[in-house]
Amino acid sequence: MERKKSKMIELPELEMEVLRLCIFSESFESIVSEVQTEKKASVIADAVKNLIHYKLLVAANDFNTLSWVYDSDKMRESSFKATANGVEWMELNI
Repeated sequence: MERKKSKMIELPELEMEVLRLCIFSESFESIVSEVQTEKKASVIADAVKNLIHYKLLVAANDFNTLSWVYDSDKMRESSFKATANGVEWMELNI
C-alpha cells in the first residue's frame, strides 16, 4: 500500500522552530526556554496548539498516555513530540 502524500503546510518561523525542537519528547518549559524567536510563553503555547491541530506534534502527560486526549489548560504538565508527519515536514523543509 502506497503512503498518501501529505499536503504541504506553510508554517510561520515560530512554529518551525518549535517543531524542530521536538524531534524527541520535550517538556513545555524546555520548549519555552529553548525558543529563540519568541519569549512569551502564551505565544509559544499558541504555536504548540497550532502544530497539534496540523497533526505535526503530539502531546502526552504523565497521567494520560493517550495522544488523542489533550488538555491545553495543563500544557505545563505535558511533553510534546513530533509526529511522523512532523518529521516528514522537517525533511521536506530543511
